[in-house]
Amino acid sequence: MKINKILHRCCKYQSCLKIAVYEFTDAEVEVNISDKDGASATSVETITIGYSCEHHVEEVSKMLKEIYDDDKKDKSS
Repeated sequence: MKINKILHRCCKYQSCLKIAVYEFTDAEVEVNISDKDGASATSVETITIGYSCEHHVEEVSKMLKEIYDDDKKDKSS
């Protein structure tokens, strides 16, 4: 997981909802793109999974790790 500084989003920690200055990103997803002529290409995109204000970076990070670690455990079962 990466944590990047961003602008103009809301913190997702409980009822904080202050302006977020960080975004949390996760796995890069491979996307296949085809045009009408049949040419295709592969693109890699990063998924944003959450945001936090400057006061809740650790809390949101912990929350997202718990959520996404649980998702990975469920998929491997």
